[in-house]
Amino acid sequence: MKLLAQAMRALYAHVAGPGTFLVSATRLGGCHGYDDAGAIAPMGGAVAGFTKAYAREREGALVKVVDFDAGHDPADVAALLRGETLRDPGAVEIGYQGGERWSVGLAELPADGGQPGLALGKGSVFVVTGAAGSIVAAIVADLAAASGGDFHLLDLAPAPRADDPDIARYDRGDRDGQKRDLFERIKERGERATPAMVEKQMAAIERASTALSAIRAVEAAGGVARYHQVDLRDAAAVGRAVEVVRAEHGRVDVLLHAAGLEISRSLPDKEQREFDLVFDVKADGWHNLMRSIGDMPLGAAVVFSSIAGRFGNGGQTDYSSANDLLCKMVSSFRNARPATRGIAVDWTAWAGIGMASRGSIPRMMEAAGIDMLPAEVGIPLIRRAAGERDHDARTHQRARGYGEAKPRRAVRGGPIHGRNVDLGAGRPLR
Repeated sequence: MKLLAQAMRALYAHVAGPGTFLVSATRLGGCHGYDDAGAIAPMGGAVAGFTKAYAREREGALVKVVDFDAGHDPADVAALLRGETLRDPGAVEIGYQGGERWSVGLAELPADGGQPGLALGKGSVFVVTGAAGSIVAAIVADLAAASGGDFHLLDLAPAPRADDPDIARYDRGDRDGQKRDLFERIKERGERATPAMVEKQMAAIERASTALSAIRAVEAAGGVARYHQVDLRDAAAVGRAVEVVRAEHGRVDVLLHAAGLEISRSLPDKEQREFDLVFDVKADGWHNLMRSIGDMPLGAAVVFSSIAGRFGNGGQTDYSSANDLLCKMVSSFRNARPATRGIAVDWTAWAGIGMASRGSIPRMMEAAGIDMLPAEVGIPLIRRAAGERDHDARTHQRARGYGEAKPRRAVRGGPIHGRNVDLGAGRPLR
């Protein structure tokens, strides 16, 4: 996938308008992992996510990701890919399975797969990445209040100290005064103080405060919190943290992989090191976690994805790629790890909490007609998905319910209008 990103960065000016195309091929199973079999070669999710994001950046070109089942002859695949360059410019996701051509639609359905959820309670074991983020900390507090369980909190930020005066001042809300003091501290160290340096230090204090709030919430609920400072890209460091879990509990009831960062730039403006950082925190982090967990019992794995992973988004080729990879990974659990419930949540922007709730972003979202997710709706979603009900591979939070991606049979020879939105029942058409 990274080679694809490098190639398309070089070709960005050329694959841009009418008569040009990018057609990617995957072998997820022919229905992009949305059928009952799940994704059979989930690494293709990274290619799918990248391609959908590129389609958003280069809307004048024909851009598609075409999925095949494992039984397709290579010559047939080549012929079908060639044909896709000549038809249906509005369809970004196409699949071939069982002699039929499929697209992907959305339907609003209850997030209930008909199976009982996990019994979360005292002694339940949670492993959470990205634990110093404000949204994640709020979800941890909700899970802790409902369970009183044991939490292993992983984040790149250092372990917070309960007696840290900077955290105490931050929690009191004296932000402007604290910024002035940080400015003076930087100058006292003989460094050239800049607003950017102050904001960076304030961000570190905020994450420390948020991490400490998560720890306190777990302890207030009668649970046990273990904080692990871990770079998820470091396989050995992840392994050491998971080994603590193995030694203390021998199992993980809920793995919540919520770590990630986003750096929005169009592909030619995005340096490869930035691309790698955004992708690797999510993707390498996931692989390092699953490799370390190995055959240890795992009740549910919940991954934080994004609308950018589902539909692609301009400036976020790396973020879209990593998120769709995670979605396809949990889809593959239907066969690869059937005892583990796999849940992917494609979040939109949150209101009242998180980075998107600050500054002018809420006004921009409103002007664009995009509903932000109220915190009181989003926070309990993970508890309900993992503990109170089962879910069939992925959830799309919407204003009035849940939308789930489903394969739909494409019309042969005719255009598929729009971007693969199906207003029907959302079931495969046979």
